[in-house]
Amino acid sequence: MRLARGRDGWILLGLWLAGLLLDVLWLQRHAQPPAWDQGEHLSRALGVWKVLGEAAPFDPHWWQRLWAETPTYRGPFTYVVTAPVFSLLGPGYGSAILANGLFQALLLGSLYGLGRLAHGRAAGLWAAFLCGVSPALLNQRSDYLIDFSLTAVLTATWWLLTVRVLGCPRRPWLWSLGGGLGLGAVFLTRPTGLLMLWLPLLALAWMALVPLLQRGRHRRIDRLAQLLLAAAAATAVAWPWWSQNWLTILSTVNKARRWGVLYQDGLEANTLEGWLFYPRLLPTMAGASLVAVVVAGGLLSAWPRRGGPPSRWPWQRLAWWLSFPLGALLLATLMSTKDFRFVLPLVPQLCLGLGIVLAAAAGRWTTGWRLAVLGVGVWGALASQFALAANPTGFPPRPPIGGPAWPLEAIVATIRQRSPHQLSTLAVLPDSQGLNAFNLDAEGRRQNFRVAARQTVAPVDQLDGDLAGFDWFLLKGGDQGVMSDARQAALDAMVRRSPAFQAAGRWPLPDGSSAELFGRRDLSLEVTPVACGQDRRLQLDLSVQPPSPLRPGSEAVLISRLRGPAAELRDGLLLLDWQPEAAEAGLPSWRHDRGIGQGMVRAKPSTCLEVRERLALVVPAGLPDGTYRLRARATGGQGRPLALLRSPLTLMVAAGGATASDGGAPPNRIDQLVDLGRLLRRGELDRLFQQVGQINQRDPQQIYLAQGEQLLRARLQERPASTGGGDLEDLYGLALAQALQRHADGAVDTLQRIVSLEPTNPHALMALGFVQLYRFHPAQAQVALDAAARLDPGNPTLRTLRIVARGLRLDVAGTLALLR
Repeated sequence: MRLARGRDGWILLGLWLAGLLLDVLWLQRHAQPPAWDQGEHLSRALGVWKVLGEAAPFDPHWWQRLWAETPTYRGPFTYVVTAPVFSLLGPGYGSAILANGLFQALLLGSLYGLGRLAHGRAAGLWAAFLCGVSPALLNQRSDYLIDFSLTAVLTATWWLLTVRVLGCPRRPWLWSLGGGLGLGAVFLTRPTGLLMLWLPLLALAWMALVPLLQRGRHRRIDRLAQLLLAAAAATAVAWPWWSQNWLTILSTVNKARRWGVLYQDGLEANTLEGWLFYPRLLPTMAGASLVAVVVAGGLLSAWPRRGGPPSRWPWQRLAWWLSFPLGALLLATLMSTKDFRFVLPLVPQLCLGLGIVLAAAAGRWTTGWRLAVLGVGVWGALASQFALAANPTGFPPRPPIGGPAWPLEAIVATIRQRSPHQLSTLAVLPDSQGLNAFNLDAEGRRQNFRVAARQTVAPVDQLDGDLAGFDWFLLKGGDQGVMSDARQAALDAMVRRSPAFQAAGRWPLPDGSSAELFGRRDLSLEVTPVACGQDRRLQLDLSVQPPSPLRPGSEAVLISRLRGPAAELRDGLLLLDWQPEAAEAGLPSWRHDRGIGQGMVRAKPSTCLEVRERLALVVPAGLPDGTYRLRARATGGQGRPLALLRSPLTLMVAAGGATASDGGAPPNRIDQLVDLGRLLRRGELDRLFQQVGQINQRDPQQIYLAQGEQLLRARLQERPASTGGGDLEDLYGLALAQALQRHADGAVDTLQRIVSLEPTNPHALMALGFVQLYRFHPAQAQVALDAAARLDPGNPTLRTLRIVARGLRLDVAGTLALLR
């Protein structure tokens, strides 16, 4: 037995190495960049790889950074497995595809184990072979999406659960623990993957509850205890990521559902075509000719036994084996959108059934039949991956695409050449398969995380904000892609006409069009290495364009030059106060706090830098005429004061002064955060989140939130908040910054301070209730939400939150009352 297992291991290793060789040959002939989803997956994998390279497992902030890299329903497990492949082979699309080889090994081993348990060694080996040549699995293995990894993890989890249920293992508690860890891994791959196991999980619950009615105390609780152990293990694995990101996970699941309804094929379950779609598709996913040869041989082998004994499997055993594939198939059929990737985890189950047929057949003719299966399988694999011959599978092939490469690397390198010591954000207008924000962002991360690429999201009547907010734009001729519209066309024309931008590069594209890179003539941020002097203090020079006097309500450009050690400039903050001159002490003061370089400085801490920055300076409307002198202070990232030398600067404000700048400076994101706090105070949530989305595109790492939190804390420490003036608005901005960073405990403390100062504002109470729900504290949430409802009984959002709070408290009567 041990010798046979060793031989089987070598066979499985050979299958795996043959598949890996196939993948390497495919990659050598493939010259295309990742498309939309593939680019996003690659970008997130690179982010996880970077965080793992700075591992600090005993630091809770490090774990928060790690989970923040995957805030959507696409979990981190695939990317965590990919990270060591990046370290071994180097970061890139090819390395990410080869990381699928690790999941291939897991899939082959798990399927072999299932085959051994269902029938025997031969069934396991045949199932592994059929899985290795399946055209649908080959299609996904030579791509970088989550579906292949989910298939492998689901199959492994199904094997662990099946061994526990049917295998009578010596250590059932250990297998129960393994099954729970597998369920957690499925959740961390994609939470919706657990739904495919709904029927087996229901059966497990039934098997755990039925013994409670039997005699014998030990038997009564044994299975239930093991089920609880598995649930605890799954929760322990999945909870840290879920508890931080559950809100964005649910929202992106709903967004993906709506996107599928709009853009994917839809065959409803109330039609015959909808019910037959997957039963027709699944054989082609495993290879139509291959399935036909196996089924024909199986029928021929079974023909003489028509009057023979019945199957040796009791109905309970058969029901368990069918629970996963039938339950998942039913779920996929009921979905309104259809795609082969939705049932990819069922292909290994089909291969398992075919492997059992191949192993069970008997007769002298079966040797030739099995050789034919081997030949058809290899033929189908080569046809699917390389189009070397006619395709016998019935599934669309995915051969490598050569030809000229897309210039992603050159585009990013051009930006880095001009701005090598900072994080630059590129606004990408085209959305074609070969050139889009997702694959350019991945390329920017691959090149030392110096360029972030983002789509523009501002509505057509707010495109001036995008024009001012980005220093770099990528335009494209010809086909713009499926998601482009008149808004992109209008912004394209604005960039080309703007005197603030100039062409920085042009590249011909394989589709016959060209890509054009435009950069701002005067970048809003320029970081230059300088020699370190004896004086280590920061040196600040400021000027205003146009020169004063300025009209109240107008916008100017504040130009700053700051020199000093890079370690202090990278995380430094500036607190800038415009104060009236001593002779005009009755005039109000105003401020222009900001992060140095808005957090975009990237340089070695041991160097010294000059940071030149251009930011919009908004003179408050209604400000009295007079002369204002700048008071500047600098602090480090932890609030530590920094020594600062600055040149004096005064600004004259007059009703007849200048009214506008040249429009060539982006807004100060700290000022924008305070404005967002005002929207929260007024309850203008739609406008609030629309503006947050626009700012987040321009600040891809949302550094303004962390900087804003530190600056607003510093301001509130100087002068405690009161019910009047801007101090309370600082609290709203602070609460918003904390909530958007998912610092729920801090946000609760800030909102409780706000409620104590402004108890009659329903929007503050609703925000407090929402954050309490995010923390899974429904009782505290209900108190705040009920108080808000008494102040604003007609608010529909508030009603929804109250329903959720009562539902989490299992208050059935209260939930039904609100639903009515």
